[in-house]
Amino acid sequence: MAHVFMFPGQSSADRSALARARRAHPAAEAVAAEAAAVLGRADADRYLAGPEAPLASNRDVQIVVFLASQMYLRALTDEGVRGDASLGLSLGEYSHLVHIGALTFAEALALVSERGHCYDHAPQGVMVTVLGVDRDTVERAVAAAPRDGGTVIVSNYNAPTQHVIAGHDDAVTRVAAALEDEGAHTIVIEPHVPMHSPLMVGVAVQFGRTVAAAPWRRPALAYRPNVTGAAIAPTHADGPCFVDLLTRHVSEPVRWDASLDRVAAEHPDATFVEVGPGGVLHNLVGRGWKRLARQRMDAGEDGDPAAHVHAVLEALCARA
Repeated sequence: MAHVFMFPGQSSADRSALARARRAHPAAEAVAAEAAAVLGRADADRYLAGPEAPLASNRDVQIVVFLASQMYLRALTDEGVRGDASLGLSLGEYSHLVHIGALTFAEALALVSERGHCYDHAPQGVMVTVLGVDRDTVERAVAAAPRDGGTVIVSNYNAPTQHVIAGHDDAVTRVAAALEDEGAHTIVIEPHVPMHSPLMVGVAVQFGRTVAAAPWRRPALAYRPNVTGAAIAPTHADGPCFVDLLTRHVSEPVRWDASLDRVAAEHPDATFVEVGPGGVLHNLVGRGWKRLARQRMDAGEDGDPAAHVHAVLEALCARA
């Protein structure tokens, strides 16, 4: 039976995410040691030494989610659970790149650290999740926004009735209010950085230089970039391909729904495993959009991490 690994984005961060991941499986300690080699002991200890990790900066948030995801991934691979395909939402794309073999853990962590640093110097903006209305409703509201009122776009196509809008604060607030009048429920998920919007073009150019310098490898599995929602065969996923798509990723919309539709069509009998903190993606695929077998590696803040991961591993091995 196939397994598809799903790696979450930075909205899945919480202060105890890394502590839970470290308690979940012994494989986490190897990840912690490798992180210290990349970040330096003092910097790594900020995230790993105590029961709560800092989330004061965008860099903090991205490192916490990436490291927790990699700890759960290492637990799966150490126990012989193979991912036949994977995909990552926004920041999760970097864990996806590790899984498919395009980057090593250390190389990806260095990119994530620099990505977070660049985002900490991004233009001011906001991101708002829109729940309960369809794509056409959201796109009409965005299109109706006054052109002189600031930038606002649909930055994430996450599910048929779950989208994110991003841009200038006032413009996003007006569109969110209009969508509330249409019956939507809206939640601010990022109060400072308008990710995946045109306001991030300067950040994309800056970060793109770092992406271009990375030692890209031909992956073993299909690459599924957020900006296209399509799979790219290993034979075509070379260095320039990664540089182009990951640079665009900073300032262009995430097409998670299209990616998940395609991988589900390719692997209709697979178990979809959220490999990272929280359960955002696990929950997203279970709300009437996709009837997929699913698991999540994180027990959540009230669960027993080790017992939960043991149960998940048993279930995945039983289906294999």
